[in-house]
Amino acid sequence: MMRHQFKIIITCLTLALGGCASLESSTTTHSGDACKMLTENKDWMKATYRSWKKWGVPISVQLSIIKHESSFNKDASAKTSTAYGYAQALTGTFNEYRKETKNHGANRGSFYDSTDFIGWYFSKSIKSIGHNPYDAGSFYLIYHDGIAGYKKKTYLKKSWLMDKSSQVQKLANKYRAQINKCRIKI
Repeated sequence: MMRHQFKIIITCLTLALGGCASLESSTTTHSGDACKMLTENKDWMKATYRSWKKWGVPISVQLSIIKHESSFNKDASAKTSTAYGYAQALTGTFNEYRKETKNHGANRGSFYDSTDFIGWYFSKSIKSIGHNPYDAGSFYLIYHDGIAGYKKKTYLKKSWLMDKSSQVQKLANKYRAQINKCRIKI
């Protein structure tokens, strides 16, 4: 019993002295290369894979959304809205996600919860709009303007958003080609 308690104390001290606030990776040095990024961050690899299996959102689409929303910064926040975290999820929408998925402890600063959130929203958009799963550009428009806004075509009045959705699509295509080429084992 004493030996077990000693190991716990040593582990806690090591983490505290090392300044490690979280065991989850929070950054990448390879945002242009999906294979290197996912290899560098095994937690991210597992999280994106789980979201793909659970919700059907391609890993390449998840990564492109996160890159364009937060540049893989878990603490990213918007000045003009309640958007926060990797996925830049709005407080109200994230609370709806928590309620519907019964994931009441979900945190927008968690990569796992952010990919699950993106997957949940993706699933809702597929059911409502019926877009192609690899159509990251349309999904980005839906993600940004909401399902109702997308149906009303509010994005057509926002040329900057149309440009951004093209960038999201381009990066998702690049990530998809990289992932297919390196055949990451998860």
